[in-house]
Amino acid sequence: MSKTAQVTDTYKFGDLYAANIDFQRQEYRVSWRGDWRNFPDLGSFPQVPGATVAFISHSPEVDELWAKSQVLRYGADSHIRLLDQEPGSGEEQFPVCKVAANDRQRRFIQDEFEILRDLGLNAAPTVQVHPEPLVDGKGIFGFRMERLLAIGPDTAVGKSEIFKCLKQIHEKGVVHNDLHPMNVMMNGQGQLVLIDFGRSGRVGNKIPTEKRSPWWRAELYSFEADQISLDRFFSNPFS
Repeated sequence: MSKTAQVTDTYKFGDLYAANIDFQRQEYRVSWRGDWRNFPDLGSFPQVPGATVAFISHSPEVDELWAKSQVLRYGADSHIRLLDQEPGSGEEQFPVCKVAANDRQRRFIQDEFEILRDLGLNAAPTVQVHPEPLVDGKGIFGFRMERLLAIGPDTAVGKSEIFKCLKQIHEKGVVHNDLHPMNVMMNGQGQLVLIDFGRSGRVGNKIPTEKRSPWWRAELYSFEADQISLDRFFSNPFS
């Protein structure tokens, strides 16, 4: 695969399989027939034998962001991008962007931004976000946030520490609804923070079908869902 291409997970695209490619700060879709495991050879991208390559158009605002950032990682519900930082640009505090790639992801990100902004105002242990979202003609498509650190192999984190973070979130009436080790990170001050609130909601509210957890089938947001995840994933210290 070309070192200049970044690839999403494979997904169903009509009767084809597909993945999105970030190539030279533009986005493309590669689609193919047959076995989803037979991923096309991207060594000569954008020429891909046995597959179709299509440019994915964005709004001018999204294109502008793409041009001045690079991929950190792709997730099921967003793209995570790192801004090119110029001295004095004012972007040093919130250099990471969480960006939607489709309408479904926009819905997740809009809800997540509102919850994170509210939690941040109450000093909850969550990733800190810029107070203004990223907006285009269709509405919110993303937001900027602080850069965090992954929890390294030499840093043991116990269940009780995660529980303390959850308790503060719950005191504000928020259910995380997607708690697992990858959604716990550390900020620049060495404090544990929870991330990825795209599936979260207010306790007692109905959970949208697309946000339901595979191990929690209830219709309403409940603190019990987070407790189940805590017991499932954090029974022992992890690294």
